[in-house]
Parts: sequence; C-alpha cells; structure tokens
Amino acid sequence: MKIRKNLFFSSSLIVFLALPPLMSCQTPAKIKAELSAPVYDFTIENNWLAMKDGTRVSVTIFKPTPGAPGEKFPVLFEFLPYRKDDSGYGGTYSQYAYFVRRGYIMVRADIRGTGSSEGAVPDREYSEQELDDACDIIDQLSKRPDSNGRVGMWGKSWGGFNSIQVAMRQPPALKAILATEATDDLFHDDVHHMDGAFHCDQFMPSMDNTNIYPQSPNYPLDEAYFRDRFNHYPWFLTYTKSQLDGEFWRKNSLRWQYDKIRIPCYLIGGLLDGYRDSIPRMLENMKVPIRAALGPYKHDWPDNGVPGPNYEWRHEAVRWWDYWLKDQDSGVMSDAPLALFIREGHGPDAGLETTPGHWISETWPIPGTSWQSYFPSEYRELKNEPAKQTIESLRYVPSYGVQTGLWWGEPTGDMRPDDAGSLVFDSQTVESSFEIAGFPRVRLRVSADAPLAHWVARLEDVQPDGSVSLVTGKLLNGSQRNSRLKPEALVPGEIYDLDFEMHFTTWTFKPGHRVRLAVSNSLFPMTWPTPYPMTPKLYLGGDDTRLELPVIPNVQRKAPAFRAPEPRERRTDIRHLGSAPWPQGFYEWKRDLWTTKTSVEWKGYGDSEIKGSRYHSWERNYYETNDQKPAESRFSGEAGHRIETEGRTIEFKTTLEVQSDAQNFFVTVTRYISENGKLLRQREWKETILRMFN
Repeated sequence: MKIRKNLFFSSSLIVFLALPPLMSCQTPAKIKAELSAPVYDFTIENNWLAMKDGTRVSVTIFKPTPGAPGEKFPVLFEFLPYRKDDSGYGGTYSQYAYFVRRGYIMVRADIRGTGSSEGAVPDREYSEQELDDACDIIDQLSKRPDSNGRVGMWGKSWGGFNSIQVAMRQPPALKAILATEATDDLFHDDVHHMDGAFHCDQFMPSMDNTNIYPQSPNYPLDEAYFRDRFNHYPWFLTYTKSQLDGEFWRKNSLRWQYDKIRIPCYLIGGLLDGYRDSIPRMLENMKVPIRAALGPYKHDWPDNGVPGPNYEWRHEAVRWWDYWLKDQDSGVMSDAPLALFIREGHGPDAGLETTPGHWISETWPIPGTSWQSYFPSEYRELKNEPAKQTIESLRYVPSYGVQTGLWWGEPTGDMRPDDAGSLVFDSQTVESSFEIAGFPRVRLRVSADAPLAHWVARLEDVQPDGSVSLVTGKLLNGSQRNSRLKPEALVPGEIYDLDFEMHFTTWTFKPGHRVRLAVSNSLFPMTWPTPYPMTPKLYLGGDDTRLELPVIPNVQRKAPAFRAPEPRERRTDIRHLGSAPWPQGFYEWKRDLWTTKTSVEWKGYGDSEIKGSRYHSWERNYYETNDQKPAESRFSGEAGHRIETEGRTIEFKTTLEVQSDAQNFFVTVTRYISENGKLLRQREWKETILRMFN
C-alpha cells in the first residue's frame, strides 16, 4: 500500500452555472428514484484485456447478476500496481462487494508490468504508458455487452492520482471520477520532494521491491521476468535525478491546467493526510460539478480511518455514481459542495483514535471568513499589533523535527521537543473560542549565513497544562522563495521576505489556550537536512513578519447526513496472520550528545495466507544526521517479500542506501532474489547524483 499517495472546495448553483460548453459529460435528465439497493448477487471473473500494442493487462471483474433480461450496468474502474491477486486480494473484495451488490460492474486491473499483467515495469509512476492504457481500458469496458456505456474511475492514493490524470485526457466513456487522498501537484505535494525538499520514506524501498515481484499466480523466474521486472531501472534513481520542478512533474499535474477536466469529480481527503491541500484548490478553481468531504483521518478510507470519527463513505459514493452513471436523482447535487470536519482544540496524542469536533456542510471559500493577524515580538510573544523592531537568531540544528513526523500525515504527540529547536512565539491566553478553516499564512523577514536554508513554520496550540498540539505547518525551500521553476541560491547575509501558506487545516482555539508560531530551519527526518552549518536570523517588528489565521464566522451550520460505517464483507479464503505497519511497528529515536548524531529507525511487517500460500513482507528504515556536520546525513532502507507455496519458497529484497556530502547524493540500490534458499541473482546500481538546491 502506498503510505501517502492537499486535500486532499462555491455553491452548488454556482458550480452548475459555471459548466463549460465543451464538457464531455453534459448533465443528463434525472429520474427521481430510490438509491440503488444491495439486491444483486454477483460473480467474479479473471480475464485479460489486450492493449493496442498487444500486451495483455490482467483484470478482475465483479459482475452483478441481472435482475431482468438485458439489464445493463455502469462500470467502476480502478487501476493499480498493488497486485490484485495477492497483496491486494482481500482489500479488493471488501470494497467491491458493496458496489457490485448495488448494480455496478467493478473492474480492477494491474498496471502493465505489475501483478498478473504482462509487459515491462513502467519507467515511473503515472507513466504515459499507464495513462494511455487506462484510456484504452475505459473504452473497452464501455463496450461490454452488459455495460450501459458509462464508466467511472476511482481509487485512493495511486488510484486517486491516476483517476485525476486520466480525466485530464478526456476519454469519451469516462463520465465521472472519485479520487481519495490524491493531489493535483506532483512535485510539491507527493512523497519524493516534500514541500519542495528532498524526502525519503518507507514508500521508496517498498515500491521498488514491489516492482520486482514476479507475475502471479505462478511467479515464473524466467528470462522474461529478469528482463521486464528484476532488471528495470529503479524509480528512486529517476526521482532523485528530478529534484527541480518543471515539465517532468507538471505535464500531468492538474494544478496548472484545471480546464483539462470536464467531468464531475468527487473528492475525499483527510486533515492528517499529506494531500489535503488539493481539495480546496480544486473546488476553488474548477468549473465542473464537485462534491468533497474532508474528514479528521490520515491516509485512510473514511469508514475505518484513523483517527475517527468515521462514516459510511460508500453510501455517499453510491449516491454520486447513481446520479452521474444511472441518471437517478439521489439528491447528492443538492448537498453543499463541501463536508468539512472542524477539529476541537484537543491535546497532543500520537495514538489518537477519535478526534473531538463536528462536521459542517459549506461552500468554499466559507463565506464571511476573516483574517486574524499575529505579530512575533520580543520576549517571544505573539501580539495583535506590530511591536518594535528586533532580531532573533537561532543556530541551525538539523536533527530537530522528529515530533512533526515523517510527513504532514499522522497524529502527533507533544511538540515541545521540536519547539526546543525553534523560535517560538506565544499569544496571550485566548478569551473567546474561535474556529479556523483554510490555509494559515506566514510572512517571515529572514537572512542566513549560508547559500541554502529551509524555513519551517508550525502553527500550534499551547494547552493549559503546557503541552503543545500541532495544528499545521509547512516548509519553504529557501531556493524557491521567488519561483519553484527558477530556484536561486541565497546570498549570505542578504535579507529576504518570505510569504507562504501552511497546509490546509481546521482547528478550534479555546479559552485558556495560547496560539503558538514556531519557526525553525530543520524538519528531520521528513526532509533531507540542508548541508551548511549556519545561524539564520528572523527580523521582527512591522508587517514583514506575521502569522495570519483564517477565522470562520461563529454561526449555526448544517451537518452532512452521514451514515455510520457498515461492516465490510470479507473473503473466506484469506487469513491475516499478524502485522505491525506504520506507525504501530517498532519506532525508535536516538540522540547521541557525544557524537552529535541523531537517528530514527522504523520496522514493520505483515503476514497473510491466501488459498493456502503464505506471504510475508517486512521493511526497515533508518535515518541519521549529524548536528555538527549536516552535510553528512544518511538514509538506509530495506524491503522484502517471501512467498511460500507447496514445495517452493521465493524471497526477494531491495536495499536502498543514500548518503550525502555538501555537493552530492551517493545512492546505492541493490536487489536480491532467492528460490528455496539459493540466491539466483543480485543486481546493484551505484550512482552519484548532484544535490540541486537540497
């Protein structure tokens, strides 16, 4: 599963009036009808679809049993590299059964070169080949004899990403999409360059190892396997060489070409997911019908997401698909465009299970939103008006940032350890409760005595007991202060005015609490430490350094009529034998004051049995940086899989080593594959890659 991969908002009437004349899916006449009921039995079929070049893509089709002769159904299509016949076997069934019972043909396909499909591993995520194949598949699915000719594309993370990108290509039969936990900005928001800075996490070794998984169900280790899968060029090296924003990232990023989507979009996101910013952007900039829900969870589905509260998103999805694919007026387009969860000002809790707060139904932007300004001042105060000019200095310590997490996408504990390495400014205690919803903004007047520095701003809530909750934050790569497309080195000692948005959030600041702004230059291990020792300065006084919060009016609002989650149907031929995924797995943070080195280590695993075969996966990731020599940082990752069938055991592993000095990244990717305890092949890629403003 992709552990990540702006969320991930305009009145309903306004959205309809703004429909462009070239929409490929004109609003059809709707028939008042009850929502599709779970009345259909179904069968499951495994088959092939031939692509234009003859390569066969493997598909699994959940088919409703017609209730009358000649009955036809819409098709819902999901396209992933996450192996539908082994690692994705159980999850597919638990999702698809809900929809197929309500009269939808459900189709999942393995991307070519992955899972059960033929062909070579693509050269990158969301490759041109992948998107072309998706358009080909949609066309074929629309022409099935049991199809009504309408196709919807959907998915979470990868499936949400490619749903958006395929919609940009406007295949005629694609009539609507549903994208969960996905983004419109591949460079800035995705896992390779977090906030525009170099990033490593568990996805990198795991995905490169998944790409060398043999073709199911027989797992052949022939020369075709080694040519098309085992020997393919590692994606991590491709992304490490693409450290600058530009055509590589923007060609298929929706953010700069919103007009390319001309069909309705349903968007689902989480306030603790790294992709949440895209939802308000898409609501604000697109001219197609949109419905969106932004809840309290992280990179999860809303019916079982953590932290809750949860709701039955599949019911809302059926309302959406019924309207656009069956011409049934389910009432979904009478709802407000955005269902948004407003978080209360709760205490820090890395194991948070349920978030205090409430849902609201609104348009976006929320009418009446005002901006409340705070000004960092001497004595580390956050005042309502600018104070006298003064300068604060903070030595750059690269190892701070661990409490903020591996990305802006998980519950966090007490932020005081990170605040110890930051300049912190606190307001007076809040007298009257107020709610925020949107993108808090920061303006910072700064200088640095080095050619590269990142600035991190965190919005926090100081609880009455002194503990500190993270509300949101953002990193700005200092080289991108004027332009992401034309990064520039800093001139040591020169003063710069930075202006940037934090990630989208909601929060309630309650009486007795304090608003805190924390500013630093490190975000380890989320982003790779910049290489130069330095002591940056922050200039206070006047308007040039300030925090702005989007405060929404204190009025009564309707809440969305969400249903409680329903139990998921489960396959009977799969057993889960145990797991320790992030963040429940082993996690250790060490700071050695003698060597000035700080390390973070995480380990996780998963075990299952499918149709009598056993599958074991494991991963370890280790981060290290040196407070005295930040250029000397390191990431070490390992991911492995083992398949145990009758009389045969296959084990394959990928290791990823990244070290740096001030000028370069030194990257080594090594692959191993063994059968019945014997090493069959090993291959290593070892490259030196220039650091480009990282």
